[in-house]
This record gives sequence, structure tokens and C-alpha cells, in this order.
Amino acid sequence: MEKMKAKFNLGNAIQPSQLAQSIAWILLGCTTSTMVLAQDEVQQTPQSGIVQQPVNEADVVKLDAVVVTTRRREEKAQDVPTPISILSGQTLESQRLSRVEDLQQALPSLNVAFQNPRQSSVAIRGLGNNPASDGLEASVGVYLDNVYLGRPGMVVFDILDVAQLELLRGPQGTLFGKNTTAGLLNITSKAPTFYPDNTLELSAGERNYFQAKGSLSDALTETVAGRFSFYKTVQDGFIENVAQPDADKLNDIDRQGVRGQILWQPSDNFNLRWIADYHEEDDQQGMTVTYSRGPTFTHREYGANYNQYLSNVAQAGGDTQILNWKDKKISADASQRMQVNQGGTSAEANWTLDSGKKLTSISAYRFWNFTPTNSDNTTADAIRNTGVAVEDKQYSQELRLASASNPTFDWVTGLYYFQQNLTNHSFTYYGDAADPLLFYQNEVLRPGVANNNANILNNRETHTYGYADTKSYAVFGQGTWHAAPKLDITAGGRITYEDKEARVNRLAPIGGVNTNYQTVLNNQIGAYDSGKLTISDTSYSGLLTASYKINPNNLFYATYSHGEKSGGFNLAVGTAPSVGADSLKVDPEIADNYEIGLKQTLWNNRLQLNSNLFWVDVKDYQTTGTQQIGTNYVSVLDNAGKVRSRGAEIDATIRPIQGLTVNVNGSWNDAKYTKYEGAPAPSAVSIPTGVAYQDLTGQRVYGVPEWIANVNFRYDLKHKNRWQPYIAGSYSWRDWSYGNLDNAKESIIDAYGLLNASVGTRYNIGENQLDVSLWAKNLTDKTYVTNVFNWMNGSSGAILGQPRTIGATLKLSF
Repeated sequence: MEKMKAKFNLGNAIQPSQLAQSIAWILLGCTTSTMVLAQDEVQQTPQSGIVQQPVNEADVVKLDAVVVTTRRREEKAQDVPTPISILSGQTLESQRLSRVEDLQQALPSLNVAFQNPRQSSVAIRGLGNNPASDGLEASVGVYLDNVYLGRPGMVVFDILDVAQLELLRGPQGTLFGKNTTAGLLNITSKAPTFYPDNTLELSAGERNYFQAKGSLSDALTETVAGRFSFYKTVQDGFIENVAQPDADKLNDIDRQGVRGQILWQPSDNFNLRWIADYHEEDDQQGMTVTYSRGPTFTHREYGANYNQYLSNVAQAGGDTQILNWKDKKISADASQRMQVNQGGTSAEANWTLDSGKKLTSISAYRFWNFTPTNSDNTTADAIRNTGVAVEDKQYSQELRLASASNPTFDWVTGLYYFQQNLTNHSFTYYGDAADPLLFYQNEVLRPGVANNNANILNNRETHTYGYADTKSYAVFGQGTWHAAPKLDITAGGRITYEDKEARVNRLAPIGGVNTNYQTVLNNQIGAYDSGKLTISDTSYSGLLTASYKINPNNLFYATYSHGEKSGGFNLAVGTAPSVGADSLKVDPEIADNYEIGLKQTLWNNRLQLNSNLFWVDVKDYQTTGTQQIGTNYVSVLDNAGKVRSRGAEIDATIRPIQGLTVNVNGSWNDAKYTKYEGAPAPSAVSIPTGVAYQDLTGQRVYGVPEWIANVNFRYDLKHKNRWQPYIAGSYSWRDWSYGNLDNAKESIIDAYGLLNASVGTRYNIGENQLDVSLWAKNLTDKTYVTNVFNWMNGSSGAILGQPRTIGATLKLSF
């Protein structure tokens, strides 16, 4: 299959892939040249005859050192031998990255698939594209204040009052809670302070965008401090429903949340931080536009120019006008809505023992509830409401002991327990025209459907209830041997034992009238009970890293890491009635990662340049999708044989002059199936031929852009009469990718680039500060697709990215 890459105009006609490659290779070239520069800096001493000029401290331009706790002790990020990309709270704010789906505009090798909070996933290096699988854990772990979030949707809220966000790439498990095979996203909120640290912020913009948020922090007593944060965000939608011209546009935003914290610090050797938060959302997010109507071909019975989707919609009495997705229009007769409420609490206690060792306990509870309202996205009275409602609860406990600083050997060890109890309810309420929409293509059923006397699904409803319970126990440890003044050897391991239990129970259909096609009805929505399904598994994670300080400003490292992610369940009936309940089980995912990298601090600490090469082999890669098999539209949860992901990543931050900071990062990712023989076939094949499967061995993994490039900057001008103007901007570009598990050419997501900008000024009022800014998200108003999903009758739907929003923000810090 020929793979076409989209083009865009930038001066002369430059292919985006060439632009991304140029950025990457230029920066990789800088890596080599700056190594020489670093050596020159070390060699240039007064004894060598070079005259050193006096330095005015006021004119010193240096990057601030970023401190992380990736290895469970405070270290400079440049001293940690692992690929980390870091976004500070100020960067998130100045680039207006307020939602998790925005983060891929600023971080390399990251892909966020988002339709709604349930149908979302986070992938790193092409691994982790498995949205909407309630019985499957993520390949990428997401942590909020050191607490693992069991569902990706738990992080779908406005990123509120964040101190720092870290993206770690590669298998993680020797130090973090749950095993992950691709990496993790670590979000740390601002802690309570023993001094006033208060902000209030109001923003307004296009499509009635309004956001109010704030944070109040101060000492409550000499040993207790508190912090309270809140937000409320609303914005009108941008997708027009031509069938309901007077209705509000779809894909609006209406969400809010609060977080409260208490910090008790009775001594320098002990502190206890308690956090509680609650978030809710009630809007029409997740509306899809029609991306493809499936194949049009010459049918042996129905003639030329036959299209199953259009033929069935017409027979069901629906609108068949062709609406281009770029026009942001749909035609549907029913509403689309979703409701989310979630929250939790955690307590983290830290003791510094007399020996200098540090003992940490983290206890946490979280809940997440999701309720959808969906239709068939047509004007036919076929599906009045359908979806999957989810209720999830999780409990976790971590105990960790870290050694005191030691010139010879540092270590961390601990125990971890995680329990998750998830239930889901899949439901569909069919209307008067369900049969023609779903069965009109069937030659045997066609006469009865056409005469409206088949009565298979018309006016029936079906309900399926599932649950998945998980108990996970782990012991872990990691140590670093300072083998020589410049050489460190780090080794770590983790043993995890997990018990999982699940069940899927579809009740007998309700409503409707007697039908002469009872077998067809039973195959579609007949009663089915999988019985109790169980998985018990012991898995192992490991890490071995050698790092060498070439000089104080250059760190080279080489890593081998092994990660295992536990198996899971498909909490949908799928093809289980015909092939057996064991088909609902999914095997564990196993990854072996090889990596070399170089971290450099150059140009008198004005430039930080980090680059790395990686190679990941994955066995039994867990993946999800949907597939049309005959008249059935079924969920696919599968082990996709073997996957290989290899590539290069680079992350450079430079401060060339006082006040200006520029970050350039990018990645090249070659992710392919090295073995995937039973992949679902695209509808362009399965509908005309009946062939349901294909061999994708050697093909690209879906949802993975080969090239990603991001540039962002912030320039704070000098203070003048208590005013300090600033300007910030970013440009992110992503290569094309397949949008579906079947790698259909109709699902290809074209390459696109997004431009954001802001300008503002701060004004000092005594010890307080007023900040006023104008900003634009998606300044060029690019219409672009973020995700593609298969739908019934061979069609597919797409999620559109947010159109341009221009607005203003007023912020008061006091």
C-alpha cells in the first residue's frame, strides 16, 4: 500500500517530514559539535594563555537546574541517566497546556488518543494505543502526586495548580507503583506553603470560552499549612448538527473541580501531606464526524456503486447527504452527552530516620464514574441510545525505604499493593428502524427487512454487565554503585504477583415482538454468560544502567530494561458465544528495551542538550479496536504478536540571552509489527469479499506518527517602571499515521501542525503582581483529526481537534 504524506506550505513547498528530519539531524549534529565545545571549555584555563574577561553577575544568563525525584531522591535532572522530558508549571501556563490531550504538542514520542474520558489512552514510542478497554491496564502509567491512576480517564480534567510534569520513556517498574512497558507520565501538584502563595485567574475567549481558577496557600499554624485550588471551564461547541439547526453546537466543554491539601510538618524529620480532590464534567465532548462511508463497489446482487453504509441509512429513512468532515457538520436526530464524576484522597508521610534513611508511606483511594449518551449518528430512528457506563474504584498502598546519601552505594526498596474494582454496563436501545440500518445488506434478511416485518432488533433493548477485579502485590528495589568517580552502575528489579477476576453477562433482550429470525436475534444480542474468568500471574521487571560522567557537563549512559504488563479481559461479549469465553482473555505484554543516551550542559549552562537512541522489542503487544464481521460490529481486544519500536529522541533547551528560553524537541519513531498474522481486515476488504482478517507483519503500528517536532519559547523582557512584558509561542508538528487497528488507508490521519502564541505583561503592585495576556490556540485555525474509530456498516468516525480560540487572561498573584 502506497503511503502518502501530507504537505503544507512554508515558504516554498517543504514536506513536513523533511522539516522534522532537518530539525532532528541538525540537533544531532549539534550533539557532536558541542561535545568538542565542552572539551574546549574544560581545557581553556588561564595557564593556556586564554584571557578571562570579568563577568558582571547581573548579566549572567543560565538555565535553572531542574530537580526530579525519579529515583526516589532529589537529583538534578541532568544527572539522572534516563530520558526525561520536563514541563514546569510556568511552561504549562504560558503555553496554555491545560488538558492531557494538549501535552503531545510539547513532548517527544507522546501520543494521546482522546474521544471522551473512557475512550482515551496515552502512548509513548508507539506503545499504548488501547483506548476504551475497561479490562486492560495501560502500557503507560499515569501518576498524580505519586499515586498510580488505574484508568487513563482519571487524568482527563483541567491540569490544575501543577508544579512539574515529567515524561519518562521506556519500561518503568523498579521504582514506580505499577508495571508499565512504555513509560509513565508523572504529575506533581504544588504543595502547601508556610507563606502566602495565592493566585486568582479569569480567562475569556471565542465560542463563549470562560475559565475561572485559583489557588490559595498559607500557614494555618506554625506546623500546618494548607492549600485550596479550584477551576471552572466552559466553552461552546464547534460541530453543527444540520438535522437540529436550533440546537447547541456539539463538542462543548463544561467541567469543574477542586483540590484541598494539608501539610503537617512538626519537625525537619517528618512531614505528612494529605490531598483530596473532586472533578465533574457534563457536556457533549466526544462527538465524531463521519470520516469515511466505507467502500463503494460493484456488488454481485445490488449492482454498481453499492455502498453498504449509504444503502442501509437510506433504507432506515436517514439523511444520506454527503457532509465533509472538514466542514465540522453532522446530521443526527438524537443527543450526544457524557457525564463524569471522579475524585480521591491520598496521604503521604515521610520520615527521615536518625541514620539518614528515609521512610515513605503513600496511602490512596480514588473513584471514577462515566455515563455516556450516544446515538447512531444518523437521522434514522435506529439506535436511540448506546454506550458503556463505567464505575471504578481503586486502593493503593506503598511503603518505601531509601538509603542515606552514600559515596559508594545508594539504594531504594519497597512494597506495593494495588486493588481495583471496576464494573461496566453496556447498553443499546433500538428504535423503529434498527433492522434496516443493521441488516439491510444481508441477502437472506433483506426481503423481510425491506417489508418491515423482520422485527429482529426493532424496539428492543440489550444490557450487558461486566466486572474486573484486580489485586496486585509487588516488592521492588534499585541500587546505584558509584564504582568510580565518573562511573555509576545502577541495577533494579521488581517481582509482581497479580490475581484478576472478571465476568461478562449479557441479559436476554427486552421488548420488541416475536420474530421469525430468532437465531439471528440470539447471535446479535442473545443472553450470554461467560462465567467467572480468572488470571493469576507472576511478572518480573528489571533495569541495568551504566552511566559515565565524561566531564562535569556530559553524562553518557547505556540501559537495558525489561517490563511486563499483566494480562486482562475484554469486558464485551464480542465473538465469545461462538469461540468460547477464553477468547475474552488477553496475555501479558512483555517489553525489552535497549537504550543509549547523552545528557549535556553546555555554553556556560545556557544550553542543555539531551539525545538518545532506543530499540524496544515487545511480545504479545496488547491492542484494541473494532471490526465488522458479517452483520456484527464487534470489539477487538487482542495480542498483536510482536512489535518493534526503534528511534531517536532529542530535547534541547537554550537560553541565548537574558529572559529568553527556547525548547526544541522531537522524535523519530519506527514502530512496526514484526509478527501480526491475525489482524482485522479493513472494511474495504471485509465487506466486498467477506475476508475478515489480514497479515500486518512488517506494517506500521497504528496511531504512531513517524516524526514529531515541537518548538516553544518564552521571552521575558526587562522590568521597566514595575512593568515586565513577555511573549510566548509554540509550534508542534506531527507526521501522518494510521487511525485504526486495521491500517485502512481510509483511516489515515494526515500530518498537521499547530501554532499557539501569547503576549502579555506583568505589573508589580508592592509584593503583589497583576498579569494580563492575550493568547491564541491554533492560531491558523487548522482543521485536523486527532483520532479515527471504526463504526457500523464499514464507516468510520473522526475526532476533530479544537479550532482556533483567541482569548485574554487576567491573573492576580498575592
